[in-house]
Amino acid sequence: MPLRLPFRFGAVTLTEAWLLHLAVVAEAPDGRRVSGFAADFLAPKWFDKDPARSHVDNMLDLVGSAQAAAEVYAQVTRTPRDLWTAWREAYPECRRRAAERGWNGLVAAFGSALFERALAEAAGRLAGLDVVGLLRADALGLRPAEIHPEIEPADWAAWVEREPPSAVFVRHTVGLVDPITRDDVGPGGGPADGLPVTLEEYVARHGLTHFKLKLGGQVEADLDRLHRIAAVLDRALPGPYVVTLDGNEQYRSLEEFQRLLDRLWESPALRRLAASIHFIEQPLERAVALDPAATAGLPALGRLAPFLIDESDDDLDAFPRAVALGYRGVSSKNCKGVVKAFVNRTLVEALNRRGRAGGGLFMSAEDLTNVPVVPLQQDLATVRALGLAHVERNGHHYVRGLDHCSAAERRAALRHHPDLYEGDEADARLAVRAGRLALGSLAVPGYGLAFDPDLASMTPLEAWKPERGLA
Repeated sequence: MPLRLPFRFGAVTLTEAWLLHLAVVAEAPDGRRVSGFAADFLAPKWFDKDPARSHVDNMLDLVGSAQAAAEVYAQVTRTPRDLWTAWREAYPECRRRAAERGWNGLVAAFGSALFERALAEAAGRLAGLDVVGLLRADALGLRPAEIHPEIEPADWAAWVEREPPSAVFVRHTVGLVDPITRDDVGPGGGPADGLPVTLEEYVARHGLTHFKLKLGGQVEADLDRLHRIAAVLDRALPGPYVVTLDGNEQYRSLEEFQRLLDRLWESPALRRLAASIHFIEQPLERAVALDPAATAGLPALGRLAPFLIDESDDDLDAFPRAVALGYRGVSSKNCKGVVKAFVNRTLVEALNRRGRAGGGLFMSAEDLTNVPVVPLQQDLATVRALGLAHVERNGHHYVRGLDHCSAAERRAALRHHPDLYEGDEADARLAVRAGRLALGSLAVPGYGLAFDPDLASMTPLEAWKPERGLA
């Protein structure tokens, strides 16, 4: 999957990337068989940021996690059972095997997360239900109170029974090397593919009003970049806009990050951007992000804007531990597991309903360069089911439309999901209109996919050579 623009997040810059696809065949007790699918981006230096591990090591670890999960899930599903029962047995075994290999909790969850979605899709196809229907009909057997006993049935119903959104706002990622204006575009003017390149162009083309701004961990450099971004947003958007800041674990201490926030709120040129910040995503590295000593000032700092955990959400107890320290939110990412996302969404309702931690707890939807077809549509299907109003979206920015897909997939995407894609077979791309994505065509039996991916067009795992495209 070649990138049309380099993407820098944290310590890595990508020019090419790989998507790992999974296919399962599920058989119901009555003998009916269906296929289920899942796919994810093999992101180096997000799941594991250990400098001793290379980018290729990171990708091989993720593939290894999926292969381990394949063994575990094949074993626990030898007899018919619902997804929850299978997951309750498989998830801890996946973590145990990962620990034996020296993998952290995010790497351990990656393989299980693929099987959770593929099996949920198979269940939906067998039952004729989309994700929302599966949850409402209890067809997956989810029992969040087994994980967090404070959860009651009313907490589950509080979000599952709500009408799912018909569209979701795109929260456009501004990466650390993304051009802000045309002055930032180097020799050659960027890719000549007719698509926007700069933030300014994206705002104008897609009518964007929601943005996720990456931070690099250096106060002066981050402030300079925020000034340049604010100038574009203030000029292009006379009305309100929404901003979230992503620290990407780049700040060494909360005190250092507070210097950035103090300067941000004090600057007249940043006043409107500061007032538009809805939340701040994990500025501290995971080794200290849930350390009481390192986060002692978080409740006070959180009065400027609520903080959420992302990379630290690596086990089933991470969110409640974070809430006790002063965090207010947790991210949803399909690669961390949709079962945990549904459990955490229910826990948000439970804690807010009881006024725990002062209320105001929330869940966000964050991207990991999800692109069409399978990763993007399953991610949006999760966002729709969770009832979230906006989602970080960047795959369409760094990857040119559906160019990485086969011609058959492009035709099928345009035919079955005409609200989500636009163009023709040669130029199919995501349809961002008035800053939003339409979700209606995702309401199909399964997990957001109205057709099977073209697996025959893909590189078999045994022939895969992961070394290309990493800087």
